[in-house]
Amino acid sequence: MNDRVSSWHDIQCLVQRNVLRLVVGFTLFPGPTYGQATQSQSDPLAASIARAKTGDVSNADVETIAKARAVQAIPALEVQFARTTDLDTKAKIADGLVRLGDNDNTYWNFLLQQATLAVDSDLPAPFHDSQGNATGRELSPEFKAWVQAHNVDVSTAVRSAIYDLPGKVLQLGEAVDPRGIPLLRRALQSHNPMIVIMASKGLAQIQDKDSIPLIIDACRMAPKGYDGAIAESSLVFFDDPQAQSAVDTYVPKQRAKIIRDARAHGMKPLGY
Repeated sequence: MNDRVSSWHDIQCLVQRNVLRLVVGFTLFPGPTYGQATQSQSDPLAASIARAKTGDVSNADVETIAKARAVQAIPALEVQFARTTDLDTKAKIADGLVRLGDNDNTYWNFLLQQATLAVDSDLPAPFHDSQGNATGRELSPEFKAWVQAHNVDVSTAVRSAIYDLPGKVLQLGEAVDPRGIPLLRRALQSHNPMIVIMASKGLAQIQDKDSIPLIIDACRMAPKGYDGAIAESSLVFFDDPQAQSAVDTYVPKQRAKIIRDARAHGMKPLGY
């Protein structure tokens, strides 16, 4: 176990890079508006719809369809949702269908079920102990104990904590549906800081101002370094003095200015 654990320094560096990418990837590179997208990307949209009809649809295709509000693709996406056995693909299609306004609760219920599994997971954070202290190159004692007790491969557990579980919460937020607010608020209390970031982004995308005090509390409770990540991925997007004051508290001044400028140019927490 120790030999395997010592190799996770590279993974930790990857985690740090991906935290930054997940938090600000969309923020710093504004994309086209909806009108521009429908005009300049008509061919890619048609190709995405065609792939949805043939069963070769990718997550990127679903995103293209959802952003363009291409409701004509709903029947094809419903068929692909029923056919696919890959949970990530299934969740992305469900996310797209909810955003397109599909009235069948099957898709919303799937997103909610997957996100609930993530929020309720007892998988500890890999690189922070139960007190929120960073463990450096070592996996946290709680994480090691969990892996041993559950007889799970270490790399699988790390990927689950860093990508899979936070991704389920992110997809719930991507649906931009007020029905997700209660679970996203509960996710702010997660022991996994990546889940907290994704929940805060979702609440900011929905613009649930009543969640601002809860997000600020999450910043206060977050491990060092994640407090600013939470604030800049969510609080900066609220037109609220309390939220903006918290941004000034947790985010370096120059960094806050960059993100505020990006927001002024139309960026939202999830990039659209």
